[in-house]
Amino acid sequence: MSAKELYAEYSAAVLPVVVKDENGDPGIGSAFHVGGGSFVTARHVVEGMTDCCVEVDSFRRDRPLQAAPHDEKYDRFELVALQPCFHPDNDIDVAVFSIPSLSDLPRIPLGGHLDDWINDDQFVLNEVLVLGFPPIPLAQSNILVAARSQINAVVDLTAVKHVHFIVSTMARGGFSGGVVLSEWGVAMGMVTSSLLKNDKPEELGYMTVLSVEPILECLGKHGLLSPEDAKLWDGLFDPKGD
Repeated sequence: MSAKELYAEYSAAVLPVVVKDENGDPGIGSAFHVGGGSFVTARHVVEGMTDCCVEVDSFRRDRPLQAAPHDEKYDRFELVALQPCFHPDNDIDVAVFSIPSLSDLPRIPLGGHLDDWINDDQFVLNEVLVLGFPPIPLAQSNILVAARSQINAVVDLTAVKHVHFIVSTMARGGFSGGVVLSEWGVAMGMVTSSLLKNDKPEELGYMTVLSVEPILECLGKHGLLSPEDAKLWDGLFDPKGD
């Protein structure tokens, strides 16, 4: 699929996550729908926040009533509260949540590339599409940003388990929790962080994308796998010992 085709197919599945910290200061991240009303975001976007919501515009809210892709401006917004559930490993930057009323949004399928199956030759220099909500200065509302990108490296980090991809898009706050789509129409993973040293500005780091295995683990742990993924993985990610 081309970048334009990926955007047309899946852009409505990505939502801004609007939060407030304990001081009342606002923040923003991204989340994406993986089916059945289940959503994925980055743990650091929602952990410790006193107020967490997704922002739903009228196109996404009224999507089941639309016979064709929207070609007009939709400016009615609704905040829908969410209750995040976290990966059992505190070091894994994954959170999931369920909003059944949004189950009609497009489902972004998660790729089948578990950590042990990934090698550099498969993925380096592949084209991807990054979708998320980094704030745009002076914009009147939260705008979905789409960036054509490329996988530059596959890395194992010293402090965090699981495979990560380095992609060529500039890291910006608000992309966290956003989806990175492969040309095959599946999620390669989720934007988690900007790799930095010495407290340099976020934009000087590498955009880092966590692969799908810990996302599947978190969804399975909390019983939020989509019906399609539950069938595909046949119990592999069901809660252990529950």
